[in-house]
Amino acid sequence: MTRSGAGMHDAWTTIDPHGDTAATPGAAPTPPPPAGTVEESSQENESELSPSEGFGAYLQSQSPSAPQNPAAVNEDGEPITTGMRRPQSNSPPPTPAPAPQTASSFQKMKEQGMYRNQYFKDAECFDCGHSFKTGRSAKSANCPACGAYISLEDVEINMTSTQSVKTRGNVLVRKRGRLSASSVHCRDLECHGIIEANVSCSGDASFRTTGSIIGEIRCNRFVVEKGADVAFLNAVHATEVEIQARVTGTIFCTGPVLIGSNGSVNGDVTARSVSIEPGGELNGAMNIVRGKMGS
Repeated sequence: MTRSGAGMHDAWTTIDPHGDTAATPGAAPTPPPPAGTVEESSQENESELSPSEGFGAYLQSQSPSAPQNPAAVNEDGEPITTGMRRPQSNSPPPTPAPAPQTASSFQKMKEQGMYRNQYFKDAECFDCGHSFKTGRSAKSANCPACGAYISLEDVEINMTSTQSVKTRGNVLVRKRGRLSASSVHCRDLECHGIIEANVSCSGDASFRTTGSIIGEIRCNRFVVEKGADVAFLNAVHATEVEIQARVTGTIFCTGPVLIGSNGSVNGDVTARSVSIEPGGELNGAMNIVRGKMGS
């Protein structure tokens, strides 16, 4: 007689009579899971968010946490490090650029003459008489009207010279200088020596010398400085005359004539007005002309 289930494993036969179940000889004990796996699974469970918290909370949990205090940055966007100082220069700060001048500023300068006097000077052609402006530092120029060459250089004479002078610059004759030529054309003339030439000045002609000047003098302003004793053998034509020393000669002036306290004129004076300070002398005829005088 065969019992059903013969040859099969019977769990009842492994029960200990004392109530303990006997270990099955073929079954191996299951090892406990490692601690790291348990911790990771717990972290995964914690990171899982419920749908009620929203998709934004999920994205926040997936992105790395931002630092609580962001690093400070300077004006250029570079981070400021407290542990390292940037090298600093001991040189003074650069000079700020001047503010640009507006059109009104240029207009004021032109009206006051500052713009013209600072950057330009007047020139006049000897041939056609055309007046124009040129750079203050220019040594020569060409007339815009006729194309003639015009010298703008200053001339200084400290020895005997027989060469004629034709320039729109200034002429200076030193004390030891002697100019014997046919003509002198210049802007301003300052004479401490001797001149034997016809002089034509577009500006001032000042004399502080002792002796005789041969030649006709034509200028805008005629001045004889203190300490001079000069005789003009030819006539002097000027727009304004100032005498502060002893002068011998004939003077024609289209404007005022001033004879200072130390001045003395031995000759005829023709002018629009004559002023003689106390101590000044006029030994000659004085002609006052009210109308326009001829040259």
